[in-house]
Parts: sequence; C-alpha cells; structure tokens
Amino acid sequence: MQIQLANKIALVTGAGAGIGRGIALALAEAGATVLVNDQNAESAYETVAQIAGQNGQAQAIVADISDERAVKQLFEHIAGTYDGLHVLVNNAGFNLFKGIVDTTPDDWDRIFAVDLRGLYLVTRHALRLLQAAGDASIVNIASVHAQLTVANITAYAAAKGGVVAIGRSLAQELGPFGIRVNTISPGFVMTPLLERWLDAEPDRAATLARVNSYHPLGRIGTPGDIGALVTFLASPYASFITGANVPIDGGLSTRLMH
Repeated sequence: MQIQLANKIALVTGAGAGIGRGIALALAEAGATVLVNDQNAESAYETVAQIAGQNGQAQAIVADISDERAVKQLFEHIAGTYDGLHVLVNNAGFNLFKGIVDTTPDDWDRIFAVDLRGLYLVTRHALRLLQAAGDASIVNIASVHAQLTVANITAYAAAKGGVVAIGRSLAQELGPFGIRVNTISPGFVMTPLLERWLDAEPDRAATLARVNSYHPLGRIGTPGDIGALVTFLASPYASFITGANVPIDGGLSTRLMH
C-alpha cells in the first residue's frame, strides 16, 4: 500500500516552518501539489524550495490568515488557478506560555485570532473549492494541550480545545457534501520553537533526556511524523474516518505521573 495524491491540490497554512513544513513535504512526496501558506514570505519560499528539491510541486501564497481580506484574496488566487481544493490543513497557530493573570486581553486575542479565527476564516472561504473537488479532506492541527495540559498555558490550551470541538461539529456539517474533517493532536515535536526552549535550558542534554523519558517510545516526535499522519488522513485509505481527534504523541498522554 502506497499513498498516492497525484493530481490533488492541498493547502497547508503556517507551512513555512516546523510542523507545517513537515506536513507540506509529506503531502508533496505523496504527489500532491502543495499551496504553501505562511505570513512570512521567506519561510514560505524556503518550504517551496525544499519541495522542489524532492521533485515535488508547490507554490507559495503569503497571507495572514487572521485577516479576512487576506484570506479572501488567498482563495481568489487559488480559484483563479485551480478548479478545486482536495486537502485543507489548518495548521497555522500561535503559542503563549503565560498564566491567566499575566495573559493580557491583547495576548488572548492574538492567540484566538490565529488558532481559532484563522481556522474559521480559511475553512469558510475554502468550502466552495472543497465541494468542487469532491471527496475532500480537512485536517485541523490541535495539540495534546486540548485534553491534558500544564499550568501557565491557559489561552493556548483553550484555543486548541476549541479546534477539537470545531472538528467534531464540522464533520457533521460537511459530511453530506463528501468532506471529511479530522483533527490531530501532537505532543512534543522537534520544531524551531522547541529547539529554542531546549537551547534556553541550563543543561540542554539533560532536559532533552528528561522529556524523551516521558514517552514510551523514548523520543520526541518530528514534523515528518505529523506529516505522515496528515497524509494518511487526506488519502483514500482514511475514507471512512471523520470527526476523529487522533493523538500523535509517542504515548505521552497514556502516562500517569507518579
């Protein structure tokens, strides 16, 4: 069995780095033409260059998905080039390590503007193209923090909980149109954000070893791990899966701390 997404068009938001880039690379490897969205033009074009380096097809589309005008323009551009959109991956997100006392209203609004409003805007404006494609798939990227979390990450946990809830509701709303909607919840993934956190620790190696030890598989995930799951969920092999929230955390969420 090999996943083939040739002649499929996929849009990945926040694909300029980290998990989004891993998803874009995996979809391109399976044969999809990947529309690489990011608000950072340099990062988006770097992802496109990596896809081209593996003989894949990709195009950068720079836009801030929290801005409705920008989202409208994004989909006007896509509709002017393609007849449909087969895969939508709502990956773009923003994190914040603050408790509720230190989280200002502006902080709160910034998290929700990207993590929830952005998902809403992109999905809403993508619907016509998704319906036109037939048998389309939406994959939303949440987090283990939607279910199990820690202190001082209040707004992010709340937003990702919303992502899971939206996925359940959209699966019911869009199923009659042949559009499947699933959510995945990554745990620790080796992204630039995590690398910066590790580098800021007094003993990077000790911290990494400690985090690895939390996982039954003994390691942190990679963007490629996330990309492989998204590619499967976007493929015909997942044709009877919708409304699911799939944890991808190396078993982290199975562990009872004691």
